[in-house]
This record gives sequence, C-alpha cells and structure tokens, in this order.
Amino acid sequence: MKSRSQAAVALSTVLVLASAALSACTPQDADATTTLSLADSYAPTHIFATSGVSVFMDEISGPDADRAEQVNEAVDFDYYPAGQMGTPRDLVSLNRSGVLDITPASAAYLSDQLPLSSVSDLPGMVEDSCVGAQALFEMMSPGGILYEEEYAPRGLRPLWVSVLPSYEILTVDRQINSPDDLHGLNIRTSGGALDATLSDLGAAAVSMPASEAYEALSRKTVDGVAFPFISVLPYKLQEVLQHSTRGLNIGAFAIPYVISEETWNGLDPALQSRIEKAGHQAQQSLCQAVNEETPAAVETMGEEGVSFNTPDAQGMKEFEDKLEPVRRHWAENMDSIGKPGSEVLSDYETLIARYEGKSK
Repeated sequence: MKSRSQAAVALSTVLVLASAALSACTPQDADATTTLSLADSYAPTHIFATSGVSVFMDEISGPDADRAEQVNEAVDFDYYPAGQMGTPRDLVSLNRSGVLDITPASAAYLSDQLPLSSVSDLPGMVEDSCVGAQALFEMMSPGGILYEEEYAPRGLRPLWVSVLPSYEILTVDRQINSPDDLHGLNIRTSGGALDATLSDLGAAAVSMPASEAYEALSRKTVDGVAFPFISVLPYKLQEVLQHSTRGLNIGAFAIPYVISEETWNGLDPALQSRIEKAGHQAQQSLCQAVNEETPAAVETMGEEGVSFNTPDAQGMKEFEDKLEPVRRHWAENMDSIGKPGSEVLSDYETLIARYEGKSK
C-alpha cells in the first residue's frame, strides 16, 4: 500500500508539472487575465476606499474601463480591505515579499523606514487636499527626492497618494483654547511627525490605528484624538467626542498606495500605462472628495453633539508660537542623522506654493 501511494503521488506530480509546462508554452489569447491583489486597513465605506481604491480598480477593470488599451489582457483585483491582511506595517512587508501587489505605505506608520516622507504631516503646510497630493506625488515619483531617497531603495513605486490636511484636536470632555489646556491629556495620533507636534504642544501622543480610537476614547484610555474632520464619521467618533478645535491645522496625514518594483517590472508596458492613468484618476477623485465632503462632515458632527471652538486671539498666538518652529526642528533633526531634511522641506514648500498658484 505504501509503494502504491508513493507511485500515485509521483504520477500526480508529473501530471501537474506537465500541465504547467503546456500552459507556459501556450500563447496568450484574448481571454488572458492578470489578477492583482490590493489590501489596506480601511473600511470599504471610508473615503480612501469609495473615492480612491474603487476609482482605481474601476478605471482598470470596471465596466466603463477604456478597453482600447487592453491588448490581449484583462485585469481582475483581489481586494482585502479593513485590515484583513494585517496591520499597515504588515501590508508593506507583504508587498515587498510579493504576497500582495498593491498596498498603502504611509510614513506615519513607517517612520523608521520612511522618515523623510513625514514632511507631509508637519503643521500648517497645506489646507487643500489636491494641492498636497500633487506636490507630494511629484516628490514620490521617479526622479523626485522622496522616491530616490526612500521608496526606490525599498523596491516600492507610489501609484497615487492621498492627503488628509488640517488635523484638529478633538476631545471627550475638555475644550481646548490654548496649549495649556492640553497638558496632562493623552491624544491619539497616527504616529510620525504628528507625535512630535503633539509633544511640543504639551500633550502625550499615543500612536494607534484609527480603527482602535473609538474603544480607546470610550474607555478613556485616551482623552482625545488628532484627526481630520473627514475621518471622524467613518469611525463613528462623533458618538464619543464632545469638543473640537477649529482652525489650528496641526498637521496632515498622507498615504501613498504603492506597488513593488519587481511586480511593476513584470507587467506589460500597456498595463503599466493603464495603471499609471488609473492612479492619477484615483488621486484626483479622492482629493476632490476630501475637499468637497469636509464641510458636510463638520455639519453632521455638529448635529450629533460635537462643539467646535476656534481659540481666541491669545490662544491662537500661543498655538502659533509653539507650532512655528516645528517644521524647522524636523528638518534639523533629519539633517543631523544624515538625511536631506532641509532639502525635502524646501522642495515640499516650493511645490505647494506652485500648485496653490495653479489652483487659483
């Protein structure tokens, strides 16, 4: 019985190998399909998914995709949202190892790997999502300083980037009018440069995924969050928050979706072109949605009990005095460890000014 079992296994193996060999020798036909895996940590209802990922996938493989560019090759996606494949750090590792094809790679969650890219998270840099996305993507594209310094050495190629600007401080039970009001508070952040900003303002920064913020606020493990208004509703944080600042713009959050260079180089040039076009469409769709939907989010939050407070003149000056040196200190810290922080900050400021001028 043992020898018959071994023989059966051997025969099965030969048949599988033979089938694979025949398939490899068969020319591609019009029904050939490439399947790309895409995973992130956001709910399908999050704006990153509805106005970014969905647009990207539909541009390539949806019913209205431009079939003129699809030479002998259809494209399908295996999409794993809401952290099904792991944490943000896990996703990047799975991307680089070839298990996944497209994932986010945010500096906020990867500050040890992408420290220069956290320039986007510094306070007071940008208020328009499209301006921030255009400026940052230029720096993350081949030839750009962030691509050459951080993404290319890690074998990653950004396809589009999402920027959520104008982070504010939202709290469970304390109104914030000056930096002094933050003393003794634990504030949830996304990590990276925002941690340093909150610390400079006098709060204790607690880095955690956004998906864990609701429970942490409910249990008062944290006293508040640093969040953009557009992200409050998807996580239902308005149910556990009472107060929010308005007009501080203490930072931003940028999240590029990336593909590994190895996967990219294995794609047909026509498919590469389609992916680049789809990435551009996703970036534009998402930034416009962020700009357009933020006022509605503020209105809904107010209707559900969140009180908004713009610090008075004295309080605002105290915040500005604390926030003004943050960008310079960030650049100096990067320079001190041998990274071109001052150059990156200067490039980002220059590009923001350029794209702000084009948007007017």
